[in-house]
Amino acid sequence: MSKEVIKEEITNPKATIKRLWNYLRQDRLGIIIVIIMVVLSTIATVLGPILTLLAVDKFILSGQLNSLFILLLLLGIVYFLSSLFNYLSGFIMVSISEKALFNIRRDLFNHLEKLSLSFFDKNKRGDLMSRFTNDITIISDTLSDSVIQVINSILILIGVTIAMFVINPVLAFTTILTVPLFTIFVLLISKKTRYYYKSRQQVLGNLNAYAEERISGIQVVKGYGKEQESIDNFKVHNVNLKDMSIKAQLYSSLVMPINMAITNLGNILIIAVGAGMTLKGYATVGSILAFLSYSKMFRRPINQLATIYSSIQSSLAGAERIFDIIDYPIEVKDVKRPLKMDEIKGEVEFINVNFGYTKEKLILKNINLKVNPGQNIALVGPTGAGKTTIINLLSRFYDLDSGVITIDGKDISKVRKTDLRKKIGIVLQDTHLFKGTVLDNVKYSKMDATLEEVIEACKKAQVHSFIRRLPEGYYSHVEEEGSNFSQGQRQLIAIARAILADHEILILDEATSNVDTRTEVAIQRGMKKLMKGKTSFIIAHRLSTIKNADQIIVIVDGEIIEKGKHKTLINKKGFYYDLYNSQFDN
Repeated sequence: MSKEVIKEEITNPKATIKRLWNYLRQDRLGIIIVIIMVVLSTIATVLGPILTLLAVDKFILSGQLNSLFILLLLLGIVYFLSSLFNYLSGFIMVSISEKALFNIRRDLFNHLEKLSLSFFDKNKRGDLMSRFTNDITIISDTLSDSVIQVINSILILIGVTIAMFVINPVLAFTTILTVPLFTIFVLLISKKTRYYYKSRQQVLGNLNAYAEERISGIQVVKGYGKEQESIDNFKVHNVNLKDMSIKAQLYSSLVMPINMAITNLGNILIIAVGAGMTLKGYATVGSILAFLSYSKMFRRPINQLATIYSSIQSSLAGAERIFDIIDYPIEVKDVKRPLKMDEIKGEVEFINVNFGYTKEKLILKNINLKVNPGQNIALVGPTGAGKTTIINLLSRFYDLDSGVITIDGKDISKVRKTDLRKKIGIVLQDTHLFKGTVLDNVKYSKMDATLEEVIEACKKAQVHSFIRRLPEGYYSHVEEEGSNFSQGQRQLIAIARAILADHEILILDEATSNVDTRTEVAIQRGMKKLMKGKTSFIIAHRLSTIKNADQIIVIVDGEIIEKGKHKTLINKKGFYYDLYNSQFDN
């Protein structure tokens, strides 16, 4: 069940870049302004060496100092404008990238919310959070910084190339002679670098998943004295991350030193060729100085591209991991023309239902069960028998392998999921409270409920007295996952949440398994009132809680082996009889 299902192989980087561009181009006006700013900055930058050439050849060598002063002033203005346009383009690009990231986060979270439970069964929560945080952060850094540098570098390369060929084609060819060497080198290592960066992100996700799991279960770890084992296992993940990071950096770090070597080789060629041409009268001192500036200017964007190369590769790897989730298919889908489900009586029927979380193993086998409106149904059986799976299927968290489940004669697979779930109140075995207030958590099932309605629901759940004793009552703060409340208190609040919803069908999955016996009796009184006139499904290990059920369904190995009321099943002296006697003497 924990097997990773999101693909990790390297996909087409062009497709990833195109998708990122689709997010950026949504702010077309901003992109146009950035391009204009970068073009103006490039023009100002390219003009610098030309003005230097004029200063040397026209004014310094001829001694025209007055004209030289004006030219130097103009040169200062040009460099100032270049810096100004650079700043403006960078500032606007940050705004554009933040809008793009806003949309990426929105699409990622929206899709995660719509994905079926099977997706979360098969993927580690820590790895999903790593994609949502670490990968998004990496993309953020790249979009806000690297994109503008790439655009600026490309335009400078184009502008400088044009200027060099206008001034002296021979020196221009000499300057760009070494570029193909660098290009070939980058192409050779790019695929390998991207692979290791994506692998590093995956290993980081695994490390986060392991750390989160062990921290969440720290009480169990300490209870069994497994601290050292956890430390050793974490070390394995940490070593894998270190090794993968070193490999990624090893390949990406090759770019800069080789580029510097090629740059120095280019400068030597310019001086050698330029000196020879000057001696023969085909070049001037000013043009050589200009070309040395252009050479530096020409190499600078290449150096920038080399510097940001690793971050771009890491960003592409992170983007691929995010798009892997966004592209993951939603397994439980609504039909195009769903049936309406307004008022219901609560008749539920399972007809020849078969289901397995994997294709290799069926959890439920040929389940046939009819529940009349208002009946109280208890599902009992050993752990792993399929009790929770039945209510998961009723809520349509998963689709059936075969068979049909109906409510009031309507196939639930043909009803919109949101409409179906509005009819079902659920108290899950693993109770979850959200960060906020007690009032917010109870109202989660009915956001427009009044305080009086909330209090009434809490009274029925036998939790009102406890809440009233809190420092701020119903407005008391709830920490993340309800960590400042006991397990029993969290479950009582969850029961109040279900009572408030007042749905036609009620599901209680181990609803009283984490409260003391006295509280359990009080809850049963409230549940009896709540379930009156409602179709209810209860799963409980404590058989004392379901003795008065209208029908008890005994499930073993995914099959219904016994049905009936408590006394009937006791008199039958079958599996339920043995199970009951294992909990109660005589």
